[in-house]
Amino acid sequence: MLTKRNGRVQRVRTYIAGRWRPTSDATTDLGDVDPQEAADYLLDLAADPDSRAGEDAILAATLARDVVVWPRLLSLARNRQVRSNTRERAVFWLGQQAADEATDGLAEIIESDEEDIEVRRHAIFALSQQENERAIPLLIDIARSPLHPELRRQAFFWLADSEDERAIDFFEEILTGS
Repeated sequence: MLTKRNGRVQRVRTYIAGRWRPTSDATTDLGDVDPQEAADYLLDLAADPDSRAGEDAILAATLARDVVVWPRLLSLARNRQVRSNTRERAVFWLGQQAADEATDGLAEIIESDEEDIEVRRHAIFALSQQENERAIPLLIDIARSPLHPELRRQAFFWLADSEDERAIDFFEEILTGS
């Protein structure tokens, strides 16, 4: 459900199954909409630098049936014109939706000194949630790097949480100096 004020979408409410909550606003039911068209519309809304509904629009777009949205999520995550909280949400869903495909894009966001630190922290989290062969080595590289101390700290945290053998070997190396 989209809430508009002065001709602009201010809020996106997403419902799955069940019944729509009654609203006091005048509501127009658009009927069935093609999932690709709906996702494209919602991601366009999220890309609008003036949109306050971007975060919620991303969630709704990721739920579209049989639609691949990760390339657009990566584009949103990299777009510095978009609100930071919308970019952070794009990074989160990017990590959830496209682990293998998104790894390089997440690494680029993390390594960019021009990126907002919070967006970079969200990218580290998204990387930590991936279950591919490249995620742990990238987190180890971040932990070893001269990047911002907060980013290194975050990489250490998620490595410790991973219980991955490579992370354990890394901690042994750090702690024993070998």
